Amino acid sequence: MKQVQVNANYNMSQGDLVLTCHTKADFMDRDADAFATRGVAQTRLDAFKAQTDAVAQLPSDAQLDFEKQALTAASLAQRQAVESGMATVMSQVAIVHDARSPAYKAFGSAGLYNASEGDFYVNMGHLLDWATAHAADYQAQGLTPAQLQALATDNEQYLAALKAQRLAISDRSATTQTRQIALNALYDELTALCNIGQGLFKQSDVSKYDDYVVAPTVHSAAPVVPPAK
Repeated sequence: MKQVQVNANYNMSQGDLVLTCHTKADFMDRDADAFATRGVAQTRLDAFKAQTDAVAQLPSDAQLDFEKQALTAASLAQRQAVESGMATVMSQVAIVHDARSPAYKAFGSAGLYNASEGDFYVNMGHLLDWATAHAADYQAQGLTPAQLQALATDNEQYLAALKAQRLAISDRSATTQTRQIALNALYDELTALCNIGQGLFKQSDVSKYDDYVVAPTVHSAAPVVPPAK
């Protein structure tokens, strides 16, 4: 069965969740004796604080995105290197054949610049096979087997760059899922403990009851500007 995408079950940022947990943990330490009457030992409170610290160390979206972006840039740079090598080959071919001729078009270079990643790699391979088979026809124009072999190596490096990019995207997705699971688990423990705290003080101490209310961070509204007279 396909794994379901994990979504946040709380309405606040990662940072606000962590800060909320730290704050509530201080209240729980203050009221540890009262929590003990509900079967909440200090070991659970300590585990909650450790869980909060662990979640605070989870990578940010920007950090998770960095490697993917870097590898995407690397694959684009490698494609440009292959395109440059292809342009050199085709400039040599163009000395012999007009760009509108069937012999020139047989290389298939015209559509490569706008081709998708997969089509570019595969069709570049076809171009190299054709160029290698007819290299002698362009030897006088400077086309050499070594040149074509170097270009073939660049094309394989392009494939390797694409695979590394796709792997990074997959890893980022998996890490994002793992992080969200950890954040949800922390929030679930936060609300479970805070529900106990509210139950402890609902009838006896409204101030302490309010300490265990979990709500999204409220941002100050813009000041009200009176209308001009």
